[in-house]
Amino acid sequence: MNSTPSNQSPQKQQAASPRHSPRSVHTITDRFSMDNTYLIEDERLIVVDPGSERNVRMLQDYLLHFLHRPVSDIDLIVLTHLHSDHTAGVAYLQTFCSAPVAASAIVRQLAERGKYADTALLPGMAHITEHLFGGTMHHLDLFRPDYAQRVKMVGLWLEDVMGLPGHPDWRVIASPGHTPDSLCLYNPFSRELLCGDTVITIEGGAPLLHGGTNRRQLHETLQTLRHLPIHYLYPGHGRAIIAQSPLTTVKVEW
Repeated sequence: MNSTPSNQSPQKQQAASPRHSPRSVHTITDRFSMDNTYLIEDERLIVVDPGSERNVRMLQDYLLHFLHRPVSDIDLIVLTHLHSDHTAGVAYLQTFCSAPVAASAIVRQLAERGKYADTALLPGMAHITEHLFGGTMHHLDLFRPDYAQRVKMVGLWLEDVMGLPGHPDWRVIASPGHTPDSLCLYNPFSRELLCGDTVITIEGGAPLLHGGTNRRQLHETLQTLRHLPIHYLYPGHGRAIIAQSPLTTVKVEW
């Protein structure tokens, strides 16, 4: 059998092949996976969505007894959005950790304009404004007082497609739909996606796209995520999904 020789040496072919990394995400949660906090294990550590003091205490125990690493190895705290069930443990975590807090730059833009729509609280209003104005008013002229307080804890603002500071393998993906400021974190080398409440999993492990503000944005977010090679999907609520292309079939809920 004849074969066509390659123009590249084996060394160059190997160098040109994509790099693959082992998965690095650890789940910190209760046995029901009601509210998930995640720990990304790198040279330094990233904590994603410290949603309660209880989760932070479990995080401390996990670092001490399983990873055998000090809390001082945490160099970044990332919030996938500013709902209280994803942020309530930040203050407690910062009592023994000096890592900065990062969130979507969309929050800062809305805060500067004095606007924020958490239309999950006002689903009827969201539906009416989208129907009448074609999605152009997917936020209300109101910046909620509790969000205004949470903005003060954020020291780093994350733009779409940028790498996380100090962790360039992890990319920020803006994923509006559940909230305007929702974001996901994606590692193309390990094919891991941390998605906050953009995607949650329900009983039986099926993925659910959780809408809250704008149907057009949610559809665009779904299309973006479906184009990513994903083998590990980590939701804000519910159990992780380990499967190739886990978003091929996904339910959308409003």
